Amino acid sequence: MSTTTAATSGAFEALLTETDRLSADAEGMLWINGCSARELLEQYGSPLYVIVEDTLRANFRRIYAALADAWPAPVNVLYAIKANNDLAIRAILHQEGAGGDCFGEGELYATFAGGADPRKIVMNGASKSRAELRAGLLLGVTINIDSEDEIDMLAELTAELGVEARVALRLRTLPRALAAFQADYFSDEQSVLDVISEWPWGFTQETATQLIPRVLATPGLHLEGYHSHFGRGHADPSFYATWATAVGEHVVALWRATGFAPAVLDVGGGYARQRDPESRTLRRNQYDTIDFVRAAAGALRETFEAAGMPFPQLWIEPGRAIIGNAGVLLGTVGAVRRDLGKVWVNADFSENQLPYASKTVEYHIVAASRLHEPATETVHIMSPLCAGVILGTNRRMPALRRGDL
Repeated sequence: MSTTTAATSGAFEALLTETDRLSADAEGMLWINGCSARELLEQYGSPLYVIVEDTLRANFRRIYAALADAWPAPVNVLYAIKANNDLAIRAILHQEGAGGDCFGEGELYATFAGGADPRKIVMNGASKSRAELRAGLLLGVTINIDSEDEIDMLAELTAELGVEARVALRLRTLPRALAAFQADYFSDEQSVLDVISEWPWGFTQETATQLIPRVLATPGLHLEGYHSHFGRGHADPSFYATWATAVGEHVVALWRATGFAPAVLDVGGGYARQRDPESRTLRRNQYDTIDFVRAAAGALRETFEAAGMPFPQLWIEPGRAIIGNAGVLLGTVGAVRRDLGKVWVNADFSENQLPYASKTVEYHIVAASRLHEPATETVHIMSPLCAGVILGTNRRMPALRRGDL
């Protein structure tokens, strides 16, 4: 079995995206970038997590091209390594010119172990320790300040280490227009505005206005610009345009209040994708990640042009949008139980094999060795775990048996 697309060949093909390298042979076996799923499991064992390098590179290139085309100044696409911290993935993306988004020393280590240009790397986090700040300074990354006491700690550390810190202030933008969008990932009942209003991250316009002169006057600190991020909110381009417009207005207001024009604006990640587990449905998103990138960059551009503000470099931090459909988890069916009018299909993989496991997402599951057979049963897919045992509920499948993939 495989956590990728749908249950029969027709539905499988309907859910494939432009960068997928997935197909079915005449016998209904899944092939991944020219490799048979069965042969992969025979060679490497089951379960097996497979990354398609061609898809990974294609996703990055499409996102970078869309951003560069929509923005009149230099751009930087930073891979959010929390999406998958495999060092080979980081190395491939470094070859493609990717920057990086890191939290803590572990993600800093993984990013640089895979390969990184420190001028294109940021360190995020709402409560960074002195040790984490020191590590970031020694590597020469940009530090996105998210608490006021970081300013004093950074001043002390730069004096101690004899280095200069490139920093940005994380902004807290709460546009009322986001009340019109349901938070399809975070909540069934709340709007995006309701959800993000409860979060503590970033500085409001009033606080940022006070902090900008302080940072500019602090020896050892060089204020590069701003950071703004709240993650996957809603899968519609108008949502990203609405949010980006508000961020742009926030930046323009700070420019007018302080005279500081940022050299860099990092607007974070959270871009939805076509096979979109975070939507908590199995429906294919009608929009592409690049539609969201274009919508956000276009709205920012219009806002800055209307204000006559200089264009900064534009940075974004996609993670799952780059790695998501490049990964396929292959596994094997074990015992199949039919009782009480229900069908439970046991598999040898679990959420422990997923790089980004969450109870609130819906991964696509396919009968990888029987793609041409019609779905005849509604089943529950079970893992070997106790907690987190259910991988998928009420999934339409062929009549599966032990040994199927």
